[in-house]
Amino acid sequence: MLLFDHLLVIVFAVIYPITGFIGFRRLLKRAAAGTPIDRNHLYNSTMLNHWILFFAVLLIWVNTARPWSSLGFELHLDRWFFIALSLTVAGIVFLLVQVRQVMRADKKSLAEIRAQFGKLALIIPQNGNELTRFYLLSVTAGIVEEILWRGFLIWYLSLVMPLWAAALVSTVGFGLAHAYQGLSQLPKIILVGGVFAGLYLLSGSIWLPMLLHATVDILQGRLAYEAIHRTDSADYSLGEEAAESTP
Repeated sequence: MLLFDHLLVIVFAVIYPITGFIGFRRLLKRAAAGTPIDRNHLYNSTMLNHWILFFAVLLIWVNTARPWSSLGFELHLDRWFFIALSLTVAGIVFLLVQVRQVMRADKKSLAEIRAQFGKLALIIPQNGNELTRFYLLSVTAGIVEEILWRGFLIWYLSLVMPLWAAALVSTVGFGLAHAYQGLSQLPKIILVGGVFAGLYLLSGSIWLPMLLHATVDILQGRLAYEAIHRTDSADYSLGEEAAESTP
């Protein structure tokens, strides 16, 4: 391993999550003070930071002539891949059914769903332009976070520990990196990260976790968007609700 490998892990697994957590707390304070939130700017800056980390990984691999298979870029069309593919498709279908149910739900059910967003309501897209930008962010997260947390970090950790332990540590780290969403969401995020890691190990490829990760983010964003925009509350303010929930 190179010094740059260690620095990259420190940046995306330690510094980036900490700055993200602090940044989200500041965002809540700005909302509480009545400052308008530019979601498109937030989405754009997040995408930019993600792609910088992505190209840092690619630069390491190109300069060291490491095999791309160690990042999961290989595609083995064996029975394990097709089992993982079946699980991926099943997960996507399940999410599509959830979104369909939300689009058919009554106002009361939608209000209950919206109430579960809590502080995260502040970063949910509120119009078509923001929703499109959120989709781009979702695809970015699906690609970059899988390369970082599954491809790179599992490779990195597997040099000093068993593969299963590397996958476990990366999964917990992935959950903690999203701690800004709240402690109540942490078990769910770790579970989802475990699914991504399981698909990666099962298929031997990063492509399926990328696909599922991007789809999960896209459909969850759409579900939240629908829940907000199909409720009868003309004076409802995401900024105000997020501010009220700020400790």
